Amino acid sequence: MRTFLALDLPDPIRSELSKVISHLKSANNDGINWVASENLHITFQFIGETHRHDLNEISDMIENVFGKIQPITFSNATLKIIPQRDPRIIWISLQSPEKKLITASKKIKKTLSEMGYKLDKKPLKYHITLGRIKKRLPEFFIKEILTTELKIGDFDVEKASLYQSFLKSEGPIYEEIINYYFTKE
Repeated sequence: MRTFLALDLPDPIRSELSKVISHLKSANNDGINWVASENLHITFQFIGETHRHDLNEISDMIENVFGKIQPITFSNATLKIIPQRDPRIIWISLQSPEKKLITASKKIKKTLSEMGYKLDKKPLKYHITLGRIKKRLPEFFIKEILTTELKIGDFDVEKASLYQSFLKSEGPIYEEIINYYFTKE
């Protein structure tokens, strides 16, 4: 089973991002697999092929790490295409001054690596994928993406989820396995 860990978005943010996707679809819907509203999330850690017999240990570890973190504030939402030269992804870049999530990411990666999982070595970048680009974008649409105004202020994330991912030709389907709530203390 393919799994990943994500930070769940508050409903008003998910709703606003759905409007952004609708706006961009109306400008150009050709060659882009858009993320469904219910699948929007802040990517935290892709685990990949996961052994079912490891799920309890992985889940307990994540709960232990996230159970000590208070809700996290995100800011500076910026619409981007990456990579810049040959775009493959349309995403929202985010920032957080909280160092706790970086520490949590390192702990989770260390434990998963010790369990034998091969993880991406790239540093954690907070982002929300809106669409995956399947063919070259016209210049007018690149400009449209980069000039689209986001009406997203600072927001707090209060929970994370471990998801199973099913890859389909029309796009991935995500199924929640378990939720992890940040502490309110």
